[in-house]
Amino acid sequence: MKKITVLLTALACAFSFANVSFAQEQNTSDTAVTAKKRPAPIPRAHIVEDYLPILGKQARANGVRPPKPFFISAIYYHMEIPQTITNAVGYDFQSATPIPINSMPVRMENAKIVTNSGGLRAGFNLFPFMSIFGVYMHTEGYSEFTAVADGNAAMPNGYMLNQKIDFKADTGAVGVGFQYGMRIGRVVPFAVLNANYAWTTTNMTDQIIETLIAGARVGLRVPLPKNMGISAHIGTQYQYLPMGNQRSGQYTVTLPPNTIVGISDPLTITSRYRANAQNASPWAMNAGIAFSATEHFMMLLEFGFLSRFTTMLAVQANF
Repeated sequence: MKKITVLLTALACAFSFANVSFAQEQNTSDTAVTAKKRPAPIPRAHIVEDYLPILGKQARANGVRPPKPFFISAIYYHMEIPQTITNAVGYDFQSATPIPINSMPVRMENAKIVTNSGGLRAGFNLFPFMSIFGVYMHTEGYSEFTAVADGNAAMPNGYMLNQKIDFKADTGAVGVGFQYGMRIGRVVPFAVLNANYAWTTTNMTDQIIETLIAGARVGLRVPLPKNMGISAHIGTQYQYLPMGNQRSGQYTVTLPPNTIVGISDPLTITSRYRANAQNASPWAMNAGIAFSATEHFMMLLEFGFLSRFTTMLAVQANF
């Protein structure tokens, strides 16, 4: 029964990708200006740019190239995260053969969540320094752990089972990003702040998993010929679960022969469960690189480490 609780909290964590501001990294090099005298105005590309981003028209008049109004990204995200599961209890046991157990505490050791997610992120630049975005991701993954029951009168020897549970989940998120860059010679140091709210539904829990995630990144962008550019960044993010760590749902396990007194065959049991699931740490570090092939297209690769291992690959179009 602890199996299922492991995968629950991690699903919300898996969407730290929403804290990576793809569009903003390109914007830093486009919006930074160091000219001593007023530069020539930059013409707009289409009529929408008269209104989005707000203040973009004034920026072009001052020779500053604001970001494109809209952006859309395709994202792949992989995550591995250890978890600590405590106070897990199974109850309301159902099986083909009745068992003399009403409830039982279970320990979950060496718990780990592995997920693979794919989805889309889309948004618009409200101001040259501020974007608003939405995200949808579909996740397929599994939970690995060792379930240990100490036993009771009906199960004198308890049990220890290595478990792997597959699961699916869908996540939506909305967020906002802020960014500032300052040109020094040809390079552009930049800083990005992001915050988003995410909600996850999964086939393994009765609850919607809600998460608040905030992140900060600093980096350096270097322009290349033909409007191309490359950048590198490093940062951190913090995850908060407003709903707390309590989890509940349904769990199925197959016990070996003779685990329960009087039952000599393997026995599959389905039960309800409740437990506390906590990630290794609410803090994580991120580092990545981005390449802008044109003003309208970029690619991003980012890794997460310390409290969890993550890999994110994204391609983005700006228009």
